[in-house]
Amino acid sequence: MKHVSFARGRYAVRITVPPELRQIVGKRELVEPLGADKKAAEKRAHGVIAGFLAHLDEARAKLDASRPNLSTIAKAHYRLELAADDQGRAAAGTRSVATVNRHFGAERATLLRLVAAGQIVGEEAEALVGYAVDALAETGLVSRDHLQAHDRGTLLRSLAEAQLDVLTRMAERDQGVAIPTPLQSPLLTQADQPPVAPVGPADRGKGATLGDILAAFHRERTAGNRTLAEKTMEEHRVAVRMLEEFLGGKVPARSITRQDMLDYKQALLSTPSRYSIRFPGLTLPQAIKANAKRAEPFDTLDPQTINMKWLSHVSTICKWAMNNGLLDANPAAGVRVDEGKGYKEPTRVPFTQDDLDRLFGSAFYQETPRAKWGTQHWALVLALYTGARSSSELARIRLSDVYQEQGVDVINLALASKNVRSKRLVPVHTHLKDLGFLDHVERLRKKGGERLFPDWEPEDKVNRWFLRTYRDEVGVTDRRKVFHSFRHTLKTALARYGVNRDVSDLITGHKDQSVGGIYIGDASVTMVQAMSDGLNRVDFKLPIMKGK
Repeated sequence: MKHVSFARGRYAVRITVPPELRQIVGKRELVEPLGADKKAAEKRAHGVIAGFLAHLDEARAKLDASRPNLSTIAKAHYRLELAADDQGRAAAGTRSVATVNRHFGAERATLLRLVAAGQIVGEEAEALVGYAVDALAETGLVSRDHLQAHDRGTLLRSLAEAQLDVLTRMAERDQGVAIPTPLQSPLLTQADQPPVAPVGPADRGKGATLGDILAAFHRERTAGNRTLAEKTMEEHRVAVRMLEEFLGGKVPARSITRQDMLDYKQALLSTPSRYSIRFPGLTLPQAIKANAKRAEPFDTLDPQTINMKWLSHVSTICKWAMNNGLLDANPAAGVRVDEGKGYKEPTRVPFTQDDLDRLFGSAFYQETPRAKWGTQHWALVLALYTGARSSSELARIRLSDVYQEQGVDVINLALASKNVRSKRLVPVHTHLKDLGFLDHVERLRKKGGERLFPDWEPEDKVNRWFLRTYRDEVGVTDRRKVFHSFRHTLKTALARYGVNRDVSDLITGHKDQSVGGIYIGDASVTMVQAMSDGLNRVDFKLPIMKGK
């Protein structure tokens, strides 16, 4: 693979930094070890190489920005001409210089205006201002390479425009004007370019980074018998990584300002979703640029996701740091994307009856005996009849979590990770029993299994199969209909079949079952019985239920 070297039994990515970029990058070569395993090295190399090349592109952009543009060239010419005028007046006297200017200044100004307007070109334009290009190169104010980087005609027109301001200033000197009039050429009034800085984080001093604070935060939240879901902890880490990528590296947390967070919010609005997968090896700012260059850019992050995850997590971490004396203020407090109050198209929608007919009437279900249904078969059915989430709830179910509670068959989502309400009992729908779900559980127990879905690895396995393969195979084309739509479909059906809102919320985990008794109006009916009665009202009329 290009840029990958093998020496002393180990692989490494090596990219030589072009000589003109070394001062900006600060290195002669970019190197990243890949280890001794060939397959692992090849897999990782793509992202490392992409990151290095993006790093060099940034350095090249900084170099280009540092090169004299037409404005800096015009300003250099203006200063050089006035310096020459000072020398002429010192040698010959102001009166003598004024006499020459009075005889030739008006005619020269007319010709320069024609050059600046592009009406005088070629050799005649060269005769009027071509000397200025050579003078800039000879004095070293602008290198010949930088001058040659611009179109010659454009360069001459720019210098002619600047020379008109030179003539105005010389005329004012002839008349003894003490306060000069404002410059007229836009090239001379543009702000100067900032000096070139090395690529990397700004010098923000020393102190604990946000990553250091996050590690302490997680230690405290998991001390003793307390737990914090690994998925939530991983989201915290990603939130910190994304912010540090935006800031240019690991910086002291005390140096992060509110303006940094406001700028970061704007950047998130342009960030492609799943950018670390779609642009491996690129940082958040690099991914934004890469996405903008695509003929069809990927969708950017949803404002609600930005608020609920990436800004909210940073604010939570900073608030803890402030409460523990690690920060003086929370720079992320109140920083949110304004989502507005008007109607917004939902990003996820329930399945229609036609969708359910397609999903559960396909050959995938109809041509496979139920006794041989695998993870994908049962995952879709359970998602629909329980409203459980995929990786955080369904994938974690153990066989011991399926049992009877108060005479009702239930699934205990004890390992659900979203919040305390997610850890709940969900009754087993009568249709699941008719499909042989409890028989399937018993067969797995007899085989000595522990998990309901032992092959659900990685955690997005079923989601990925559903989105990339099965959904298109059966003809569900609406991109808003995702695996999570099974949960929305059940919630919609519960309302449609007249199930009490409180009972519905207990089933789907929107209310804490530990205090569920207060939501059941009939004292003779337990919470579990009420949930079972409500859930069994729902009939999806699935093709797989025909004949039952």
